[in-house]
Amino acid sequence: MMNEKLVNRLNRVSGQIEAIKKRVENGADEDCIEVLQQLKASINALKKFGEAYVSDHMSACMKQDMSKVEIQDNLRKVISGAFSL
Repeated sequence: MMNEKLVNRLNRVSGQIEAIKKRVENGADEDCIEVLQQLKASINALKKFGEAYVSDHMSACMKQDMSKVEIQDNLRKVISGAFSL
């Protein structure tokens, strides 16, 4: 169920990116504000996807039979990856 929600989030982002691409291809210079608003919406949607993905991943890690050291190592990797974006 969570994977379906994640895919739906990505599909929304993909649709937003495609809308931006079409406006740029069509020379939508007069719609600069709208393009920038769509860009901001897609960036925010990607951030929300990342948050949901990491949350889902961490929940799955916690449910596995892992040692505290392994969990801490995974958590460090996730945090490092999130902040290196």
